[in-house]
Amino acid sequence: MKFLNLQVKLFKNRKIKNKINLTMLIFMIPASLLAQSDDFGIWSSVGIEKKLSKWTFSTEGELRTNNNSEQINRWSLKLETSYNIFKPLKIGLSYQFINFYDAKYSDFQPRNRLNLFLQGKQKLGNFTFTLREQAQVTTKDESDRVKASGKIDTYLINPAWIWRSRIKVDYNIPKIPITPALSFESFYQLNNPNGNSFNKLRYTLSFSYNLTKHHQFEVYGLIDKEINVTDAVKTYIAGVGYVFSF
Repeated sequence: MKFLNLQVKLFKNRKIKNKINLTMLIFMIPASLLAQSDDFGIWSSVGIEKKLSKWTFSTEGELRTNNNSEQINRWSLKLETSYNIFKPLKIGLSYQFINFYDAKYSDFQPRNRLNLFLQGKQKLGNFTFTLREQAQVTTKDESDRVKASGKIDTYLINPAWIWRSRIKVDYNIPKIPITPALSFESFYQLNNPNGNSFNKLRYTLSFSYNLTKHHQFEVYGLIDKEINVTDAVKTYIAGVGYVFSF
């Protein structure tokens, strides 16, 4: 009889313990959801491209929004040149001026960015595989980031060095001028004083349309996901681009 009573007690204690664990789990779920921050933005760009033998020269203006597309996140102007070493491989260099909105201080701050990249392309049937490796350095203007104490609120990393790797797969649909593509890109920090790591991943589904030989349009959906950073944000982006080539 004593043994039976002991079993009943253990069973009741186990039920109480399970209820406590379940209650804790229910309260933890909203907290974990709050730790994840999602956003939505729209990116739009207009570009001009000129090819001369093995050289390509281009310029592009871009506008980006965030905060559920209620706020301009940045506008930029890029100048780029690339050279075809041989048909499937090219090297390129670009400069980009960025006017970036600093939400912490509610103002726009200029940034300067240089990119050096190497890109290889291989066609297999109707598929085209493109791999791009890119070194990127960005300098940030901190002059407007003034604390109440009068001191400059400096960025942890300035200039910021990033290594970007992107793989893209295009599919050429026979007799149709629309080309769908999938791409994945990773961003790796090269000079973080707290330790280098991947800090962003980017997934893109795009459709390009050649209206004529000189006019190309592109629409795309993009997921820009921050990782290994405080207050990481996942941004869902709808984008449209236009390029005039001659």
